[in-house]
Amino acid sequence: MGEQDREQEVAPEWWRWATENLLRGVPEGQIAERLQAAGVGRARASELLAAIVRSPIFAAARPFARAARRHEMLARLQQRMARAACDPTGIPRRSGVSAAELRDVFIAGNIPVILTDVVTRWPAFGRWTPAYLAERFGDVVVDVTTGREGDPDYDMHAERHTQSTSLRDFVARIEAARAGTNDFYMVAKNRVLERTRLGALLDDVALPEGYCAMQRALGSSALWLGPAGTVTPLHHDTSNILFGQVYGRKRYRMIAPFETSLFEGARAMYAGRDPEQGSMEPVLVKDVVLEPGEALFIPVGWWHHVRALDVSISLGINSFPFPNNLDGYRPGKVA
Repeated sequence: MGEQDREQEVAPEWWRWATENLLRGVPEGQIAERLQAAGVGRARASELLAAIVRSPIFAAARPFARAARRHEMLARLQQRMARAACDPTGIPRRSGVSAAELRDVFIAGNIPVILTDVVTRWPAFGRWTPAYLAERFGDVVVDVTTGREGDPDYDMHAERHTQSTSLRDFVARIEAARAGTNDFYMVAKNRVLERTRLGALLDDVALPEGYCAMQRALGSSALWLGPAGTVTPLHHDTSNILFGQVYGRKRYRMIAPFETSLFEGARAMYAGRDPEQGSMEPVLVKDVVLEPGEALFIPVGWWHHVRALDVSISLGINSFPFPNNLDGYRPGKVA
């Protein structure tokens, strides 16, 4: 290789940079000017760009890059409009929402809403307390997650932390943790409603006509029970969920799916960021406290971080009367 050829060698990072900018739609002339400013000769810069464009890999990537640019434009539009709201960090509280409005406005629109008059009509409201559960179902053996504070990925590793105990002993443990703790919790993965006599608790749940298919609720509902201080890390789900707060309060921090920067560093359903640890800027966070007797509609794909402010009993239901397994993040199949 001659001295002139060595001078014209282009570092791999410039090949990557040029390819990325071509895929982003930057005009070739602008890219060539930048390469020349970095010391690449005019003829060599033209050859490099021509080689990239002729590559079959580049040709295959181009339509995906165009689609990505369109989605980025849509996400930026949604982000700007969300910040234009009168209360951009709040979630509306509504009463009297019919099944048609819930479906046409909030479910179809992928909009969270707090329903103030749904849980208050359940026989469960005012009846379900830790003491009531211990008295009626104290002998029932339930699975709970323990030792969570010793594992930074406790929610992802729930199976590793699962232990069996009687509900009576678990309630006693909750009552003893007056200062609050995140070390133990009965979470959705326990499936106690489906596996134990606790399924009878659904007799105390009466949703408005058309909200959910209650005949499927047993296998599509989750009971949450724990002390103050329990935390569910920032994550998203692949179905719509109606989350009824029966006892105690929970603080929700929710982030829309169009805040796509959260996918950076995410692992499976879990974000790589924590809204309790530093600023989430520039991400817009909706921050609300769910009071006893309120139900929160969590649209599919919305990131949410949850902290129990009190001893808490909650019921999550996702047996909506339409297909609700909406895993849009699953890898595609070979075309």
